[in-house]
Amino acid sequence: MTYPNPEVEKIRVMAAQSLGMSLDMRYTGDLVIVILLSCIYGINLLATLFVLINRNYPPIRSKGPLILVVMYISSACWFIGDLQVNGHVTLVNSSMTDCRGYGFWVRILLGVCNITGLISIRAYIFYRIFVRSLPARGFRFFLPIGTFFACLLAIGIVISVLSPSKSVEYVPHLDLCSMDKPLKITIYVLLWVMDGFTSVITWRNRNIKSSFRELREMVFSLVIMFTALIFNTAMQFAHPYYPFKSKYRIASTIFDTAACNAIWWGIMAKPFFQCLFRRQQYLHEWMTKLCEDGLQKEYQVSSSQTMYANQDGNMDQYKEVPEVKDSNSIQTTGSRMSFRYGN
Repeated sequence: MTYPNPEVEKIRVMAAQSLGMSLDMRYTGDLVIVILLSCIYGINLLATLFVLINRNYPPIRSKGPLILVVMYISSACWFIGDLQVNGHVTLVNSSMTDCRGYGFWVRILLGVCNITGLISIRAYIFYRIFVRSLPARGFRFFLPIGTFFACLLAIGIVISVLSPSKSVEYVPHLDLCSMDKPLKITIYVLLWVMDGFTSVITWRNRNIKSSFRELREMVFSLVIMFTALIFNTAMQFAHPYYPFKSKYRIASTIFDTAACNAIWWGIMAKPFFQCLFRRQQYLHEWMTKLCEDGLQKEYQVSSSQTMYANQDGNMDQYKEVPEVKDSNSIQTTGSRMSFRYGN
């Protein structure tokens, strides 16, 4: 991947003119977007590593840290795919001429579909725990999740064996990737179905009682994904040649990045910053609210237990004591809690 190549840009412009279309050269704006958004993903990488290191801190653990780690990886894949598909970088003489590899496997399957699926899985976990009162483990829990990822894998394999003209192919004279329209329609129908499934699960979760904004997070994530899907559907079908125009391709990449980051930080922002700046105090507040709301069963915490939190704020062990009437008297100095929801 190089940036930019003046000779390649001249050839692209002339090729577009021969087709009766106008094409904007890659310019400083594309370079700024690549650098700026790469810096944002670098910062998010540090945040993701912080979450992974502190995954046993109960407020972070309750958010499903491994799901959030995979979600970050998927958003990075989406961004890398956008750099290729939206035409921000020179593809010729690099591995990024592999349009099925980057444009389909990385961007669509590992990026867009994976993030949409993870949001569905998160809503499904809450449905099992709070609506069905079932644990987030076991064969019946993993069966639909495994089926979903097996379907994505099957789709990827089928696309890989099709000819480039029937799937995704590299167009040398334009230095861009082109997706076959029937395949594009199929992908977007799949995405709408996935978001529809998430909507149904979220609706069934509407009456759950939870302590830590889980329902609001689900609704927020769903709204963001629908907004991103509407935007991308309109861009792909109303302006199918949007990578030709700098304002459209830059807007598309910025919107995708904003959507991914809004979902991640919408879920993790509060426990992340509380763990960073008010680790022990927030742990005490978190435990107290959990007991006040009477959700000890969902989080496998007994009201007759006083929790002891160590100086690191991790729950390494607990000790039984007589039940206390004043939940505000709960002290938090360390234990290990095995939440039914969490990783």
